[in-house]
Amino acid sequence: MADDMDSRSTRRTKHLFKDALLRLLETESFAYISVKDIVETADFNRTTFYNHYIDKFDLLDDVTKDLLDEFGDALQKSFQKYYPNSKILMKKTDITIFEFVYQNRHGLSICKQTELLPNFSQKCSQAVLDKLIDVWSPQVDMAEHRFKAYTKIFTYGLMGTISGWMSEDFSTSPETVTQEFIDFYNFKVENMH
Repeated sequence: MADDMDSRSTRRTKHLFKDALLRLLETESFAYISVKDIVETADFNRTTFYNHYIDKFDLLDDVTKDLLDEFGDALQKSFQKYYPNSKILMKKTDITIFEFVYQNRHGLSICKQTELLPNFSQKCSQAVLDKLIDVWSPQVDMAEHRFKAYTKIFTYGLMGTISGWMSEDFSTSPETVTQEFIDFYNFKVENMH
């Protein structure tokens, strides 16, 4: 029972530190955020911070891992039934990935800070590719090389759309980006022979 309480307390404390970092990232570059800023925003002391993290980079790693895990979940939810050779037209209600990206745009802003996370965009693309292969494999009946090629192109299209949207500082609404992506996908499905 005590371990469960400690575990809950640890998760709660870590969540508050992660949330503090994400809130700070809304207005400040990671390079200018200090541990002092994080603990003040989280309303804790430095000792508590160092009981859970080595430094702000350790916290950043934890935030990044959470974002990638949640991104993978949103990806699976969005595209599970839209696998290669699926003749189903995409529905806007199914595609939640762009809303997820928009809601997490401040945390995802670390992607633009390439000195912090070298090769992060490549790691994200690889994670997306791996997730889609995992989700789609049981449903696909096509040659493996074609399946992998399709999944790679789909991944690059999706990640390029997200990257371009981020570089435009999300000037387009998530609804519009979602609709544009759906229109592109559905054009392919409608023109399959």
